[in-house]
Amino acid sequence: MTTATEAVPRTNPPLPAFQKGLLVTGTAPGEPGVGGVILKDLIQHSDVSRWHCCWLASKQGRQDPYWNELATTVRQRRYETAYRPVPGLLGEAISAVALRVLRPGMINSLTAALRRLSQETQPDFVLAVLDCPAVIESALQLQRETSIPLRCIVWDDVELLCRQGQLDRWSRARVERAFGKVLQLSERVAVICENMQAEYRRRYGIESSILRHGVPTLANSSCARPSEDVFRIGFAGSLTAPDCMRAFMEGLDAVQWKINGREVVLRILGARMLLDSRVPQRMEYFGWRSVEETCQRLSECDLLYLPQSFTDENRTFSELSFPTKLSTYVSARRPILLHAPAYASLSGFWQQHAMGPRCGRCDSRDLRDTVTNALLADNEQQQAWIAEIARVHADTLGTRQFELGVEALIAPRQ
Repeated sequence: MTTATEAVPRTNPPLPAFQKGLLVTGTAPGEPGVGGVILKDLIQHSDVSRWHCCWLASKQGRQDPYWNELATTVRQRRYETAYRPVPGLLGEAISAVALRVLRPGMINSLTAALRRLSQETQPDFVLAVLDCPAVIESALQLQRETSIPLRCIVWDDVELLCRQGQLDRWSRARVERAFGKVLQLSERVAVICENMQAEYRRRYGIESSILRHGVPTLANSSCARPSEDVFRIGFAGSLTAPDCMRAFMEGLDAVQWKINGREVVLRILGARMLLDSRVPQRMEYFGWRSVEETCQRLSECDLLYLPQSFTDENRTFSELSFPTKLSTYVSARRPILLHAPAYASLSGFWQQHAMGPRCGRCDSRDLRDTVTNALLADNEQQQAWIAEIARVHADTLGTRQFELGVEALIAPRQ
């Protein structure tokens, strides 16, 4: 049994005291997946007894809390996936009318539940994770009906949230307006990256802080190159760039999953993955694993693959997102291949922190050549990448940086 991480003793002063926080979220703290991990770490850093969570659970989710130590109220959210009885504009119009009729009652009910919780718990502030339209709209209505200070966390832009639910243009416009108003009414906003920070300053006229997850260093981390008869490439988390993965697979298919006479193996860690195979391929699929085991499994790879989509429909997502899997990758201390367009958030990050090669085209041949050069890079180049990874982990994506971001978000008002 491998122990992947060990706790670093805290020598920092305790957090400034607040009595109570009300967390409103569409992601349950402690649930499998990156959002559940981040929220659990946030609450643990600031003391679970200070929090009450109102989880707005989807119909598809479990309807009981994932974390027994956290006081949690569960309410169900609905009508967030568009109904399309017929295609085209007529189908959109029918969907818009249906949501216009059905959603207000649900939002009123959720807001009433939040108002009752606020009266019962008397929170110093409401912390809303803007990860679904129901949280956005109920947080806005609560803010309009009460004087409780509002603070927000944004992981993904509202454009992505609306697109995931395939909302019609009118419902989307309504949710986007509510999103902007929530940000403008919030006394503090935490965003995922510098690109989002700059865009929201321009778009909404707000200031924000950056809050990114940090993962501890592996207890047994080593800069040594894995010594096996295969090249192993690691990928962890959700696949948000299927266009990139297709190019990656096509590039390896073309060389029959062999580079320089050695077999190439793709190691995948994540809750779900749909792949289309027409030739023999070599996979290791571990499913969802803890952060600690994920880091350990990745540390056994020669190269880690990190894609951001090139498609026009995903442009905003690539520009404003910051894949949280990067925090896990840097903890593993292995070179990272960034596959992303020039406008992507991580391309700018790579200009300052070259933690491995970057491929700037969604072309299978270019990507295959980049993979080959990375796997055959000499030891000096490998060590240079790993040294930069260690610097980024220490200065930007470590646990202390995450803790500082949490403290900036939840500290009492001056």
